[in-house]
Amino acid sequence: MTITASQIFTIEEYLELEAHSLTKHEYHNGKIIEMAGGTITHNQLMMTVGSEILMAIRGQEKVFHLYSSDMKIWVEKFNQFLYPDAVTVALKPELYNNRRDIITNPLLVVEVTSSSTQGYDANNKFDYYRSIPSFSEYLLVSQVQHHVSRFFREAPDLWRTSDYDSLEDMIPLQSMGLEIPMLGIYKGVDLNP
Repeated sequence: MTITASQIFTIEEYLELEAHSLTKHEYHNGKIIEMAGGTITHNQLMMTVGSEILMAIRGQEKVFHLYSSDMKIWVEKFNQFLYPDAVTVALKPELYNNRRDIITNPLLVVEVTSSSTQGYDANNKFDYYRSIPSFSEYLLVSQVQHHVSRFFREAPDLWRTSDYDSLEDMIPLQSMGLEIPMLGIYKGVDLNP
């Protein structure tokens, strides 16, 4: 099926189309937007940051769950379904209409950024995510240089930002009470393949 920019779809139509699609699409209040394919560097960084988070979670007594880029997030305020590169939830995932591929309670969201997605991920997508009450922390991992930006919700409308550029840095994931190493994220990743 060909999707045109002027078409408006219901949520049910989107979910049905997405279930049979070979590519991923986000849903933006009736509009279906195809996502760009990932590069080798993007995929490596998704795996390394996910691995570091997973290793850190396993050392915790608290229960957290990590999900990959196949899990969608429902953003009720903006009537959207978004795909993060990685997402964690605390205790138990809350599911949209009992679907096993859409969560409503993200805690930490990770996006791997490129030159073309940096602006969207840091601005619009961040605005969408932070409308979700459970969302507390956001990591933007650059695939252009050794750089991670971290956003942490200190109060309902107050976010603290921190930037990390050294491979010796430890990145705190305050929402989960743990930290991950920059070196673990970027080790072996070719930023200029």
